[in-house]
Amino acid sequence: GEFSNMFVIAGGSGATLGLCIWLATRARSEQLSAIGKASIVPGIFNINEPLIFGLPIIYNPALAIPFMLAPIASMTVYYFSMKLNLINAVVAQVPWPTPVGIGAFLGTADWRAIVVSIVCAVVAFLVYYPFIRAYDKQLLEEEAANA
Repeated sequence: GEFSNMFVIAGGSGATLGLCIWLATRARSEQLSAIGKASIVPGIFNINEPLIFGLPIIYNPALAIPFMLAPIASMTVYYFSMKLNLINAVVAQVPWPTPVGIGAFLGTADWRAIVVSIVCAVVAFLVYYPFIRAYDKQLLEEEAANA
């Protein structure tokens, strides 16, 4: 549904926007840094195929786990925000590539939805963090061995 596009899948399926930002700015592996830089602009518009096939998340069990858990974590934050009346219900259909925060505001007509959508993206990234750190370390060691 529409709430999914606005709150649950920030950055595309798997809620990868925070992951894109971290890869572009904090990854130590050259491979992950390059993928992050290439995927950040599409990620803002909820297009994450560069990550899905570039990391890869496909055929990588270590990244498939957070890929499935991060949207669940985002959905939980959104659900409780709605249940506690912290934000208005979704009242308008917004195109799926609308950036995080903007789509939430337009869909709910509530400025607080911007904050909740950002919190959802941060929570999703926190699910990815231990997995991507371990993968970054692994690739960094492989790059050092091949240098």
